[in-house]
Amino acid sequence: MPRPGLSPWKPSGFRLLFASVWRGTTTARIGILLFLVLLAATWAPLILLERATQSQLDKDAQTRITAIADAAETAWQRRGASAGWEILDGELQVPGPLVIMLVDADGTLLIGNLRRWPAEVPPNRRYYRVAGLAQEHGDPGPYMATARPMPEGYRLLVGRSLAADVQLQRTLVTTLLLVLPFALLIALVTSRVITRIITDRARGLADAVRQVTAGKLDARVDVPPGPPADAFDSMGQAFNVMLARVEGLIDELRTVTDGLAHDLRSPLTRLKARIGHMAVGTTISADDLDAVAVEAQALLAMLDNSLEISRAEAGIGRDRFETLDLAQMIAELADLYDPLAEDAGVTLEVVAPGPVVMPVHRQLLGRALANLIDNALRYGASGRRIEVGVGARDGGAMIWVADHGPGIPASRRREALRRYGRLDTARRAQRPGMQGAGLGLSLAGAVARLHGGTLALDDNKPGLKVILDLPATPAVQ
Repeated sequence: MPRPGLSPWKPSGFRLLFASVWRGTTTARIGILLFLVLLAATWAPLILLERATQSQLDKDAQTRITAIADAAETAWQRRGASAGWEILDGELQVPGPLVIMLVDADGTLLIGNLRRWPAEVPPNRRYYRVAGLAQEHGDPGPYMATARPMPEGYRLLVGRSLAADVQLQRTLVTTLLLVLPFALLIALVTSRVITRIITDRARGLADAVRQVTAGKLDARVDVPPGPPADAFDSMGQAFNVMLARVEGLIDELRTVTDGLAHDLRSPLTRLKARIGHMAVGTTISADDLDAVAVEAQALLAMLDNSLEISRAEAGIGRDRFETLDLAQMIAELADLYDPLAEDAGVTLEVVAPGPVVMPVHRQLLGRALANLIDNALRYGASGRRIEVGVGARDGGAMIWVADHGPGIPASRRREALRRYGRLDTARRAQRPGMQGAGLGLSLAGAVARLHGGTLALDDNKPGLKVILDLPATPAVQ
């Protein structure tokens, strides 16, 4: 047996039942809300219709009885009591739902079709619903009645039967009760269908994330192509972008791990050999120390560049943007690299038609451009000319570094942009002593993305042209 007070049919029990369901899943709460809203939307108009109909019927009854009382009172005042009596007697001669009663100051009936004056209707011109009023030869029934004082102490009561109105109201109530089960069924089915649609769409997002978590990195949310049709499509597309980003970062992490292990092996082996050579020797020469320092510096530069790329990819540094003239910035960089260019027999040319002012990260952008110039000197010195330029574009800027060396084949440019993507076989004209770690282009690409832009490799015919396309307003990624 259920415990006392916990029956779902009692108010307290219903509240407990509703609270237990409401504290359940989000889907259950959505279903309850949809059910209640749909039920209210289905049944409320019928209730309002019943109320409006009742109000209109009452108003019609009041208008009718007021018109009779006003006509009798006006005639009485203008032409005497006989004129008022004549109007009342004429209304009594017409069969219908009206009741009329005119009494003198002593309460003696002068004219009318009522057995007695109802005590619940005082002569104050207000309207009253009387449940048991009856004509002289009729059955008691509901009436709308009003009473008022007349000249010389007389009192007049006029009423109209509400039997037809009550019957209509009962019909409406019966209709409401008959419609209620259908309203409940429609609300239940509709809320169930809508809840199922929402659940299925949400489950699609969860399934994709679950597959990615299980290691299937190429899993995506199933969304139709083209512009999003609703919020779920927008969410699915955003999830796919995020999942693609996660897959790319994990692939990049794998590449970084493999490349770092591979590229650290050679300098560490050489460093170990140098140290071993010094250990067996009787003296340590300055050349040996210089060689160890060079290898250590190469290792530090490699790790430093990797750290900068990771920070830029994570979006760290946007709070350090400052407005600069990029034309002046590349001119200063060219001045710094002029001596190295002269040693390599290369002419370093600056192309800047005018000032290009926009917010950038001075340190990171300068380092990226320095790496690009280093790459051009390392791989493109055979072309004898390197061009560093900047120009305004759609409110943003385009910066490029171009050489006239061997270039990079179009089929291998994507590989060159990856971390540790050294293409020694593609660019053999590398100057002795200037081996790189394959991080220059990767760092430049990360800096471009930090600024909301892109990095592209193009054919300089001959040679390579590296282009940084930076928008005026950096996009948050």
